[in-house]
Order: sequence, then structure tokens, then C-alpha cells
Amino acid sequence: MTASALLTGLSAAQFAALLTLLTVGLFTPGPNTTIAAVTGANFGLRATLPHCVGVAFGFASILALCALGVGALVLGQPALAAAVHAAGVAYLLWLAWKIARSTALAEKQVLRPLSVWQSAALQYANIKAWMLALAVAASYMAGASSPVQRVLLVCGVFGVLGFVSNGVYGAVGASLRQWLQHGERVRWFNRAMGAALALTALWIALGARPGVPAAA
Repeated sequence: MTASALLTGLSAAQFAALLTLLTVGLFTPGPNTTIAAVTGANFGLRATLPHCVGVAFGFASILALCALGVGALVLGQPALAAAVHAAGVAYLLWLAWKIARSTALAEKQVLRPLSVWQSAALQYANIKAWMLALAVAASYMAGASSPVQRVLLVCGVFGVLGFVSNGVYGAVGASLRQWLQHGERVRWFNRAMGAALALTALWIALGARPGVPAAA
């Protein structure tokens, strides 16, 4: 047995595949990274930290629930899955509207950074997060000889990568703050990011409906 298998319960190939899956899923642009970039640009890097923690905690806890069978229960109930799906899309569209309306940096009367719990709740309202977590749980947690160790490993890996990926996007956004202070740049930046988030919400609405396979 290799050192990797002794430490993680996974072979080197399985662990590499898990890292690749989570890296691709977390570092590619999406709702969480868009929010991180907008928060960094409007309020600075420090303001993105609660969002980073909320994303990491929210999805890691969904993974743990899926390992316990809750994910299959949620997705197996069409009415419940549809409610989660509709709530997630509606929340993203509301956030997109708030972002698009902000015309100045740190304009807290219009736009505020998300708290840890708001960002965690966003994960729970994202039906794609449940679908991904269920797939990860089935592929990397089911049938493990040490299930508690495996759940802690997978959730821990996601937590670290989730925090880092959103932190990277937050840092990119924060690096634009000085440039955005000139003219109408921040207004158009927020409008563009709001539109991107709205399009993402519509893509989720059309491409990840409960019971309908999402496009790869």
C-alpha cells in the first residue's frame, strides 16, 4: 500500500482525480467566483474572506450530508428539488440586480459583502451544488473502509480549494480597485458582472433542472 493510500484511503490515481475534479469545478468562473471578484473590487480583499469561508463551509457540509444520504433524499423528491432549484436561481438573480445597481465603490446602501452564513446558504440553494456533491460522495465516499476518515478528507480538500479559489478571484477584483475609481468604470464593471451573474443564473435554470441531465 502506498503512502498516499495509507494517509487518505485513496490510491494516488484516485486522489489525483479528486483534486482535478474539484480544481476544475472550483477555479472555473461561476456564481461564487463572480461574487468574490465583485466583492474584492468594490470593498477590498478582506471583505471577501467571509464569502470564501461561507463557500468552503457550505459545500463541505453539503458533501457530508450527501455522504449520509441526505443528498439523494433531496434530489429524489421532485417538489423539494424544484423548490431548492427555484430558490437558488431567484437568489442569484436578486444578487445580480443588486450588483448591477451599484454605481460607486463600497456603496453599502446598495450592495453589501455577503456574510459567512449568506454565502453558505447560497450553496444550499444551488441545485448544481447538490448534484455535484452527490456525485462526489458516490464516487469517493461510498464503500470506504474508513468512512469518517474519507468524509473528513474529501470535505477538507474541498474546503481548502474552495477558500483558495474564491480568494484568488477576490484578489483579482481587489487589484482593479484603483483602476475602477476613474470615470464611470465601476458603474460599467458592476453592470457587466451583474449581467454575467444573471446569465449564470439563467444557465443554471435551464441547464440544471431537477431530473434533467445538465450539459457536460
